[in-house]
Amino acid sequence: MKKLKEEFNSFLEKYKDSKLVITSHSNFDLDALCSCIAIKSVLPNAVMALPDKMDAPAKAFADSLGLRLEELGKLNKEEYEGLVVVDCATSVLLGEGKDWEIKLIVDHHHKSENPLSAETFLQDEDAPSTAEMFGEILPEVSADVAFVLGVAIISDTARFKSARAHTFEVLAKMIEKSGKKYPEFLVNAEPEVDLENKLNVLEAFKNMRIQMHGGYVVVTAVVPAHESLVSSSLSELADIAFVAKWKNEVSESRVSSRARKHVPIMLNDVMKEAAEELGGGGGGHPKAAGCSSKARPGETLDKCIEVLIRKIDEVKK
Repeated sequence: MKKLKEEFNSFLEKYKDSKLVITSHSNFDLDALCSCIAIKSVLPNAVMALPDKMDAPAKAFADSLGLRLEELGKLNKEEYEGLVVVDCATSVLLGEGKDWEIKLIVDHHHKSENPLSAETFLQDEDAPSTAEMFGEILPEVSADVAFVLGVAIISDTARFKSARAHTFEVLAKMIEKSGKKYPEFLVNAEPEVDLENKLNVLEAFKNMRIQMHGGYVVVTAVVPAHESLVSSSLSELADIAFVAKWKNEVSESRVSSRARKHVPIMLNDVMKEAAEELGGGGGGHPKAAGCSSKARPGETLDKCIEVLIRKIDEVKK
């Protein structure tokens, strides 16, 4: 981490006063949003921009903070000195990034195909969230920034399911610096699901397919939206969940996958292999990953299951 701090400080020395654009992956989650807020705190002339939309928890938190982000596709690149990308390092999840000069990437995900390149690339694959990285590399953390980082850490670790020992140290510092109590963090990290999303999740439960392999309960579902929320909800009971939607504007399927902590399969590897066989890209975390595919949702889910079964059989040998 010392080396990452030094590289980040070198970046700040060069670009602190520059007019940059800060962004992250498509369908911003809380780790993406809060990491943008964190680095914006030390880049006063930068603007934050969305490549498309936020997921429900991120949008609720942004609304509570009164944040309004620019639309990345509507910005004139000529007016800015470059792009800063957080919580993402692949063009699969940030296609627009290929058209920008990227000055900095800060990310915690495992390396995947179609990587973005940047002048400065800071990566810690052992960190369970990018927010945790910012909790350590920022030269100073205000009470407000400590609060948003703490919210993201709780959210992106699925309330510590993917945490490491150091995560608790960083979170404790953020709670102390924020001056807030833990319940205030938790209510924003895991906000109450609104009626529309509750119905989406319940419809997915009704229409899901259930399979058994290697002693694991595996479920799949096709949804019109909110695939991440649905996969997280399904995995509260199922061992492994794959949820797909069709994104009409780019003619591709998007899959969100989740696995319970006792499952020995690396979902980021499953997503990467499945996507590669279908002309897309994928990656993420061992227990929470995603992919894109040019095939329709049903075919994409079938491929995910095919790769998963292969992985399970390898482990069982």
